[in-house]
Amino acid sequence: MRAVRTARALVLLLCAAAGCAVAQPPAAAGAGASTTVTRARSISHPIWRELSAEQREALKPLAGDWDKFDVARKRKWLEIAAKYPNMSPEGKQRLHERMPQLARLTPEQRETTRENFQRAYSLPPDQRQQLTQRYQDLPDERKRALAAQTQTQARAKRPAPPRRPATVAREASAVQATH
Repeated sequence: MRAVRTARALVLLLCAAAGCAVAQPPAAAGAGASTTVTRARSISHPIWRELSAEQREALKPLAGDWDKFDVARKRKWLEIAAKYPNMSPEGKQRLHERMPQLARLTPEQRETTRENFQRAYSLPPDQRQQLTQRYQDLPDERKRALAAQTQTQARAKRPAPPRRPATVAREASAVQATH
């Protein structure tokens, strides 16, 4: 658990220093999601019951969502499941604790998280440890402020939502009418 906190602290500190964003897990989705879309996504293989007992044990926290994942996400999780037997008991426990949160990240949040960890682990170990220690020595209120700052930066970097075709057509006809 300490290693997870240390890694997260390092990423937050590096991101605050570099002005980058840290992916945060999305808020719980509403129950109004389209069941048709969910069913269409749930067809990708392998489905949960097709996994081996070892894979199901490694991926147990994802059991309820597994059949909704696309093939690429399933492939990534299966790569992690292959490493599971060689993990320490503490590592297995940490993985199971973090799995649901990681599975809920959007593709953009996963990419941001991946980039942040790559940036953090590209540093020499002694420098990484030094930054981690500096972060851990900060008062809790400063840590919360850094987390809030990175969330604000992440929101600011999000692209504008795509405009609907009807809106674009209406705007185009309005421009033509004025000329």
